[in-house]
Amino acid sequence: MDGQLQAPSPEPGGSRPEHAGFVAVSERLTGFDEFELRATGMVRLYHDTTIAQLGRPAVGRFLAAMAAAGGDPDGLADETSRDIARAITHLWYLGVWPQLARSTHSALGRERANAAFVVSPEAYTEGLVWRTFHGHPPGAKPPGFGTWAVPPPGAPVRPAAARRAEGAA
Repeated sequence: MDGQLQAPSPEPGGSRPEHAGFVAVSERLTGFDEFELRATGMVRLYHDTTIAQLGRPAVGRFLAAMAAAGGDPDGLADETSRDIARAITHLWYLGVWPQLARSTHSALGRERANAAFVVSPEAYTEGLVWRTFHGHPPGAKPPGFGTWAVPPPGAPVRPAAARRAEGAA
């Protein structure tokens, strides 16, 4: 995980080598693997948003802190690094850059407003939150006609006799 982060690639949706450290850290923060994170199509946008909100030096320090902690976010020693980890995780799950703690924003010395915002319309539909429970974002990515009749993956299936008994009561 190197702190060598560069300007975004000129090609739409392109993923450059400097995203590798960001993706590796994101894997540890979210619990999703590289394939799943890249499948969202959000790597470049989230990487660039993180750079824009924190600044390259701060992101480099954060990547170094994660490496020093063995990639374990629980091993981050300072409050600023923990808040950055929280922000990146929040971004992946909800598609929203969150407001940073005042102490973090102050420590970073950023001139940008410290406000939460939705990164893009696609970020909402690609949020990892939907994948955690095999759900679908309301108003986007409908699951298909009649899928409401099929239990989601991993849902307990009740025997027909139990369902009939409940209906008779």
